[in-house]
Amino acid sequence: MVVGSGIAGLAAAQALADHFDLVLILERDAEPLDGQPRPGVPQGRHPHLLLCGGMNALSTLFPGLVQDLHAAGAVPLDVGRDLQLELPEVGALPRRELGLATFSMTRPLLEQALRRRVTHRGNVEIRYRTRVIGILNAPSDGRVTGVHYQEGLGRYGMTGADLVVDASGWASPTLDWLETNGMTLRQTVVGVDIGYSSAVFAPPTAPDADFVGAATFADAPGSSRSGYVLQAENGSWQVLLVGRGDDRPPTDPRQFIAYAQGLLTPTIADFLARVGPPPHVSCFAFPKSVWRHFRGATRLPRGLLPIGDAICRFNPVYGQGMSVAAQEAVLLRDLLERQAGSADPLATLTDQFLAGAERFIETPWAVSTLPDFVYPQTKGERPARLEEELQQQAALRRQALVDPDACRLLSEVHHLLKPLQALRTAGLVAA
Repeated sequence: MVVGSGIAGLAAAQALADHFDLVLILERDAEPLDGQPRPGVPQGRHPHLLLCGGMNALSTLFPGLVQDLHAAGAVPLDVGRDLQLELPEVGALPRRELGLATFSMTRPLLEQALRRRVTHRGNVEIRYRTRVIGILNAPSDGRVTGVHYQEGLGRYGMTGADLVVDASGWASPTLDWLETNGMTLRQTVVGVDIGYSSAVFAPPTAPDADFVGAATFADAPGSSRSGYVLQAENGSWQVLLVGRGDDRPPTDPRQFIAYAQGLLTPTIADFLARVGPPPHVSCFAFPKSVWRHFRGATRLPRGLLPIGDAICRFNPVYGQGMSVAAQEAVLLRDLLERQAGSADPLATLTDQFLAGAERFIETPWAVSTLPDFVYPQTKGERPARLEEELQQQAALRRQALVDPDACRLLSEVHHLLKPLQALRTAGLVAA
């Protein structure tokens, strides 16, 4: 049983389907219309970029996905050639052919492609408008045996399961189980107080551009304003503006354009000047990044396994969440394949999965929280060598400006293709 039908839930269901007679996905939202965001994904109307590591993971899980995305109109993107990155101190990085490929598209399109693939399997079913309200466990040994749910606003029911995967995002089922059983959970929290606003421009108003995407990063800590413009399916473009604290981007269309004029470079403001005020602006707030350390202070029961945002909610500005969830689903598949022939294949699954997921999370967590701590108002325990590490990051950006190999390696780390340790091994970061 999988709780939630987002990227993590769909990827997990695909990993499970080869090893279970039935995979049942319980989703609290109604069945979505193709191409439309779901209410349960509050940031679903905003741009998402699937990192190359996430694209590779999903392609491994879903053979034929690349062809599906091409057919649906997703835009191929080489992150070195097609993505213009504009950084403080160094300006725009040179556009280079790096061979690191993904797609630019809306999140609803990606969910739709995954949903079609997974539901075409004969043993996967999605039940919509079904909210999980509790996890059931055996009184004798605490082993999880299923869930208690509510359908819409109507009847309640219980369903048994050998394994419950919590892909709910907020981890409410798992956290409620821990509280009910008197267990505590250690969490690492970084308060970022992010707000962002985005707009979609459809053809024919959307202009031609010499990039598939552009990102202008903030000149921190003096400014928190950053912005992104990304091409999406059907010739549309998405523009995202980001700020922190009191300097959040507005929802008024004309003020949206004015806010973009305060970015480090004029790239996005010039784009908006060509298209005019957007027809609609959506907003979203993200107060804090949270890493829940399920492995350590307490031990989850047999048959319960959190995944994706249920373990770690990253600052969405860095675009890591979907990709980490996809990589965790590949880990789940690999563990199931490795243990399929054992006498009790689920006995150590949760412990092994959480240990592997922790290794996946370490690099994106470090990559995202380090620039967050540039701002003095960011809340949380600062790294002991923060200033030194910030200087190293600035040196890396300067080296990437002139060194194609450094640029490629930096991109591979940011796109979750290599761990942060690869920079140290290459001598690009001091030990």
